[in-house]
Amino acid sequence: MSFSQDLLTRAQPAMDAIMVHPFLKAIAEGNVPDDVLNYYVEQDEHYLKDYLTITALAVTQTDNHEDIAKLLDVAQFIGNESKAHEVMLGITGHQVENWRRGPETLLYVNHMYESAYRGTYADTLAALLPCAWSYEVMGRELVAAGANNEQNPLKEWIELYAPNDDSKSYTIWRFEALDREVAKLTPQQQEHVAQTFLLSLEMEWRFWEAAWVQERWQFNI
Repeated sequence: MSFSQDLLTRAQPAMDAIMVHPFLKAIAEGNVPDDVLNYYVEQDEHYLKDYLTITALAVTQTDNHEDIAKLLDVAQFIGNESKAHEVMLGITGHQVENWRRGPETLLYVNHMYESAYRGTYADTLAALLPCAWSYEVMGRELVAAGANNEQNPLKEWIELYAPNDDSKSYTIWRFEALDREVAKLTPQQQEHVAQTFLLSLEMEWRFWEAAWVQERWQFNI
């Protein structure tokens, strides 16, 4: 069993929890409350800016030309995600405001920055990967369930994350790269990479939850 295959087995409980989260159920039904959508978009805009920065850091950590090209493709896709936010804001009529990063958003991006600055290239890949992987799984499952029907106002957003075939996947190559990179590491370092991945996946669930409950700072200091 490869490192990534073992990692996905360990990650399955968290992924299962994400897929049954009430926010995702509401997306499938096309009836997400406006205030939840607004919170999600505001926080995801913050998150994507940091994700883009950390992706750029990953480019500087490798001399693998294929990885560099793929990471640049990821950076371009992030621009499409920002456009997808316009779909959500078009539903609610909301304008993006100068909101602070929420507690979970800040915790998540700080985890990714720490992984990128203090860890190996494998750690950076592991910190970034759960976002892409979980959204791709989500997109595929929502499309398979018929959630991208014409009556769903989030149809376009759902389809953004559901590649038509594996050649368009943003995650397969990353797991392959992760397997290649961890082969260079000690068992202790490999477990650190695994924990980095699993923590990012935990933060994915928490990101959905924070939007669903509209988590705020206790004190507006």
